[in-house]
Amino acid sequence: MIDAARLVQSVREDLRKIDDYIREHPYPDALMRGEVSAEALRAFPGHQYHIITSDLRSLALLVQRFGDAPSRDFLMGILDGERQGLDGLLAMAGKLGMSEEDLKDYEVSAEGFAYTTFMAWQALYASAAEFVIGILVNFAAWGHNCGRMSAALQQSYGFTDEETAFLDAFANMPPFEEVALAIIQDGLDRGEQPARLRRSARLFQAYELMFWDAMAAAAKAA
Repeated sequence: MIDAARLVQSVREDLRKIDDYIREHPYPDALMRGEVSAEALRAFPGHQYHIITSDLRSLALLVQRFGDAPSRDFLMGILDGERQGLDGLLAMAGKLGMSEEDLKDYEVSAEGFAYTTFMAWQALYASAAEFVIGILVNFAAWGHNCGRMSAALQQSYGFTDEETAFLDAFANMPPFEEVALAIIQDGLDRGEQPARLRRSARLFQAYELMFWDAMAAAAKAA
């Protein structure tokens, strides 16, 4: 029988190089140095607004699909966290002079929007275990960069705690490895193929890197 904890450890080792690169991405460093203009910085809430509003629908579909499965409460918790995150994002956008209508009208790049399109694919076709291993491996790097970005915005751009609340919520997420491993183990026990779970985590990380690269490209283009 395949052990979920060992599988996750193996996946993390396989993805260590890309994970390290995401955690050391130059975009938050450029923010810390104050090198990104306010106009270019708008790309972050502009993209995240469309990502979150899409992810809310994707997560709601996952809850609908797995509402009678062991993953139900976990998925509902992720959904609620995304919903609360939207309020924090509006505060961040407001600091940059963007209203919610501005966010709705923001034109995202393909690279910056790719992550949420994969999330929508997951909502339709992935198993609960595939989805959960993906975000378990991915969210650590995402949260780490949110913490770096929050510190940079407060230090170099005068953002307040309220205006970085969106970032801080992800940077300070409570640990969820134990419940995630239980969901992954349930999937493995039902005969899910480890290769499919590995692929999910690998693609989530690839799209995560693509998002940060898109933010860096937007900063250079402005």
